[in-house]
Amino acid sequence: MMGKGLVTAAVVVAIGAAGYVGGVAYSSQRFDEEMARMVAELDKSSDIKASRTDVESGWFDSTGRVEMELATGAEQGPVRMVLPYEAGHGLLSTSMKGNVKLLLGKPARDVLSDVVGDGKAIAFEGSVDNFSGASDTTLTLPAFEWQDPESGTRFDFKGGEMTASHDGSDTPEIKVEGEITPFDIMNDKETISVGTLSLNGLYRGADNDFRQDDNITLDTLTIDNGMGQPPVVATDISYAGETRLDPTELRYLMKLAVKDVSAGDQQMASGKLALSIDRLQGAAVYDLITQLQGLLEEAGKPFEELSESEQVAMLEKVEAPLFTMLSTSPRLTLESFEAKSQVFGVDMSGDGQLILDGTDATDLSVAELQTTQGQQAFLNRMSGRFEFRNVPPMLALMAGLSPEATDKNVVLTIEGDKLSVNGTPIY
Repeated sequence: MMGKGLVTAAVVVAIGAAGYVGGVAYSSQRFDEEMARMVAELDKSSDIKASRTDVESGWFDSTGRVEMELATGAEQGPVRMVLPYEAGHGLLSTSMKGNVKLLLGKPARDVLSDVVGDGKAIAFEGSVDNFSGASDTTLTLPAFEWQDPESGTRFDFKGGEMTASHDGSDTPEIKVEGEITPFDIMNDKETISVGTLSLNGLYRGADNDFRQDDNITLDTLTIDNGMGQPPVVATDISYAGETRLDPTELRYLMKLAVKDVSAGDQQMASGKLALSIDRLQGAAVYDLITQLQGLLEEAGKPFEELSESEQVAMLEKVEAPLFTMLSTSPRLTLESFEAKSQVFGVDMSGDGQLILDGTDATDLSVAELQTTQGQQAFLNRMSGRFEFRNVPPMLALMAGLSPEATDKNVVLTIEGDKLSVNGTPIY
């Protein structure tokens, strides 16, 4: 009986060990496939060249390097981001860690080492669930002190952390959360103290079916000019952006807010702004972006570095998606505007919208817009109305209102190249 029991136990152990080794081997293969897929997806972008080198795949451990090269102007040379990694394969998950290197120009120079110093690096660490495909990756920014040799401006950075997560579903959705620790920027006597910077974002979809949500908050921003005056302190600064791109339409909504700006005990200002852009033909937007990326890669420099004639020539090559994008009568909307100040006696608000008539926009041409007649015809497509309520005395005077008037509302009306204020043409 004892001998049979030992044999049975040995068989069970052998089967378990084989299953474990097989599971780990599957983990290694799954990781390798996912890495290859990720690099291939990155390499599809017209402005990124992605590759994986020095790959050594094993059952329990794997190593390699992911490289991404971004095209820049010929003078700067290429920018390469290099991520050497080490992966450990387990039965349930795979862990990965490594550092980030940022190389600039030819010959390549490690920009991050120049700034953060030797022995420090941006580190990443993450894990991937072997069954669901869910992943979490954390990027850790090191603390460092750096001084610009030209301006003398000094940075005293305290570090930060960012985490990107994916739930493993077929929908390419990534959630990002991060926080940058308060840091200081100093130049001579002036000091800018940046408080805790928090961010979170959601990125879902691909190509012309895309969603992006960004939320960035800064708890305090303090500016001290070093001249003995009370520092200016801004609190609760926030930005929220929502982008939606599908074959039908591109929509973007931006919200900015500052809860309070003060100097000493004196409240100076606060404000909110919400602005949106919509009714841009979605498929044409995607085609325009894709074609421009390819042309800029061929040019080897950013659009703003091209000469005027080169810019015009490039735009002529993308005329079809450019004017198709405008054919659905794009709209710019000032959703809301608020500005308050105890010091200046301001408590105003506003809203309004501007529309571009897209009728027969596909018949337009870049060459036509280079002429005075063509520019006038394009301006004639514009129409809009903005209303600002309870404007401050100076703006009231500029609008032809009495500072003592009870109704200090200003209405701006746009009809082509004609601008009217409260019904009176300005030009």
